Amino acid sequence: MRTFLGVLMVIIVSGDNEAIKGSLDGSVLLQCNCSERNVNEKLQWQKEKPFMLMVFRHNETNSMFNERYKGRAKTFLSDNRDNCSILLNNITADDQGIYKCSFYIQETYQRSFVNLSVSADYHVCQNCDNPSGSGKVFHCCVKGRYRKTEIQWRLDGQLLTNSTTTYITHTYYLDATGYYYFNSTISTKLNWTSNPTCDVKAKGVSTKIFNDCSTGPFRRVQDSGRYRHLTIIPITLVLGLSLLLWRYRSNTSRSTPRIRDDLYC
Repeated sequence: MRTFLGVLMVIIVSGDNEAIKGSLDGSVLLQCNCSERNVNEKLQWQKEKPFMLMVFRHNETNSMFNERYKGRAKTFLSDNRDNCSILLNNITADDQGIYKCSFYIQETYQRSFVNLSVSADYHVCQNCDNPSGSGKVFHCCVKGRYRKTEIQWRLDGQLLTNSTTTYITHTYYLDATGYYYFNSTISTKLNWTSNPTCDVKAKGVSTKIFNDCSTGPFRRVQDSGRYRHLTIIPITLVLGLSLLLWRYRSNTSRSTPRIRDDLYC
């Protein structure tokens, strides 16, 4: 009975999950303290959920990462054999899940678990136009690195969809730096007493929202409109100055007496 309780206690203590969070394209440390481990026995990292996958295997003769992790994961065993942690870079949505680190202390099997949750970071900016005539137009601009993203509109907590009184559009594009720009517009002729809000949904991961109109995608929209105006203003300014200069020279030529050429040698 004592032996059974001892084994049960080892499983319970070593089976606790450490919950950590990472951001898409970021880095995260999957910690595993393997102090006093038996270096003659196998060390292994394995993904347990949502599916089984060998991540890293190390023994006396070689070390090997799974192809999915090669080039973006590293260990610290060469510096410290008691540190079995893994540094995972360029995190993807598929990296989310529960990982198990297993090793031996003498002849006793040890294991620890890490539960990695991944979030997508977004810069969001929303504004409202009041065009001439009835109705309003609301804009939502989102900047992020995750393609599987959707913008939703809500009014007083209720999800809005296209209808005879509400019109919603969605567009997106990928820039040269790897950022996706998602744009959504909702227009209505209804006299809403409150403004709708845009919500960002990412498939398979949680979201982290930064309300930022200064560096987000909406500034680009604002700037593009500003540049269009700037291209018109200089042309108008040049034409106006040219007209004023022409009038001035015409008036000057009429008011100044003509000097005869024969007065000069």
